[in-house]
Amino acid sequence: MIEFLRRIRQNLISENKIGRYLKYAVGEILLVVIGILIALSINNWNTNRTTQKETLNFLSNLIDDLNNDIASFDGSTNFNKTRLRGIFYLLEHSELNTKRFTELDWVDLSKNDPSSRLWPNPYPDTVNRDFTNLSFQLLGRGFGGVSLNKSVINELYSTGSFSHIKNTNLKTKIGNYYSYLAQRLEGYAIEEHEEWANETTRFFRDKYGIFTLDVSDLEDPLGIIKGKKDVEHHLRYLALEVNYHCVWTQNAKKMALELIQLIQEEQDLLRN
Repeated sequence: MIEFLRRIRQNLISENKIGRYLKYAVGEILLVVIGILIALSINNWNTNRTTQKETLNFLSNLIDDLNNDIASFDGSTNFNKTRLRGIFYLLEHSELNTKRFTELDWVDLSKNDPSSRLWPNPYPDTVNRDFTNLSFQLLGRGFGGVSLNKSVINELYSTGSFSHIKNTNLKTKIGNYYSYLAQRLEGYAIEEHEEWANETTRFFRDKYGIFTLDVSDLEDPLGIIKGKKDVEHHLRYLALEVNYHCVWTQNAKKMALELIQLIQEEQDLLRN
């Protein structure tokens, strides 16, 4: 093809047909430009297709992370709801103040999750020795170990792939979700919860001789704390911390579910 065009050009020059040669030269330039534009278009199409495929893959993996987060939130919430119910059980049967702090939202403690490994039975309305033992044991426990996997979102940020998500609303929701986790379920927020649980353990050990919060060998553990205002203070403050954690995990679950829906909608758009 190139040899053919060169032959035409040489014939036009030798025949001194300058006008026709100039027209031919312009045409040849246009063909080259068109060829370059077509090549660039194909290259851009391939690049966009590869980027789209990578973005879809990232979004699918992000949904997996969010589902794992949700499972972790559920486990932590169920654990801490049983723990919180136990705190109010101890307050009630020790004739201490069970009034909630009215300015807060409180999780629903009316029903227990029958699949709970801690207490699969309905919460007792009267004194129950087994539930008494469990309630004491849970006072000094951790906060259910919310396990958050950030490998996908970290890779999105570190590789610059986050910029490939064009839906600004989705990007904002993703940022809000991980910011909420950092503020409420990681770092200082968890450390503060854990410290008060440790303080409660030390309090019962040093003040009432209840070591490791095991009351199984005590004849009347509720009688030991009956009417004790210092016990009331520790239990009500711990209830406050546990409730905060339950509310925050429930909020995080709601955000994760909404985020999954947005991601799935974005995936549908990218595939069409």
